[in-house]
Amino acid sequence: MRFVRVLPRAALVVRLLLAAPPAAAIVPTIDDADGDGVADAVDACPETPAGDLVDAAGCSVCPCDQTRDGAAWSSRGDYVRCVIGEARRRVSEGEPRRRMRAAVRLARRSTCGNPALTRCCVYPDPNADTGTCCVMRPADCDALGDTVDAEDEGSGSCDPNPCGF
Repeated sequence: MRFVRVLPRAALVVRLLLAAPPAAAIVPTIDDADGDGVADAVDACPETPAGDLVDAAGCSVCPCDQTRDGAAWSSRGDYVRCVIGEARRRVSEGEPRRRMRAAVRLARRSTCGNPALTRCCVYPDPNADTGTCCVMRPADCDALGDTVDAEDEGSGSCDPNPCGF
């Protein structure tokens, strides 16, 4: 008996959904070459690394190579703490936790705040368009260059892979 009452309602919902116009696709309306969410026309830092948390001007809140004040990070831990602090602040303001967790994960996997490490792109052969990103000491990356095609990419994260042409 209950099924009979629900069936007409379900049929009405289906009819309404079929009669409704299709939802418009969401298309980004701004030009944003570095993908940081700030339009290129007002982006003060147009080459922000992928995944960095940025301010309204499009600049990294916790830049990899140095603090916002221009001083070197005293440790990798200080860099990671900066990213964690900013992520927590943003979550408290309603930003998605998933996105903030991803930013913290990138920070933990990066060379930022540790001048003893670099990203080294290792290519399987000289004609390869894409290589493998490895975190290692700069001297080790240079030494690899004697046996394989390797290139020191400097500080940052291997995600997304910087080893491509």
